[in-house]
Amino acid sequence: MESPDLGSAKESMAAEIQGESGDIAFNVKYLMDGLKALPNNDIQMQLNASTQPVIFTPLGGLKMTYLVMPVQIRQ
Repeated sequence: MESPDLGSAKESMAAEIQGESGDIAFNVKYLMDGLKALPNNDIQMQLNASTQPVIFTPLGGLKMTYLVMPVQIRQ
């Protein structure tokens, strides 16, 4: 992430991935707002492409969903 106002950051996390790997970027404020609202740290992230909406759901049977749009990565 790079922002003239906030600086830059890059985070990696452990994950079990099914399908192809790739890069995706989010507005950190929107991402953190949604992840904080989910009741536990074990989540499922569902996506089709790095430019389409991503769905986050908690594991464990709770029926909660958080949808967030990724931002375009400039290279």
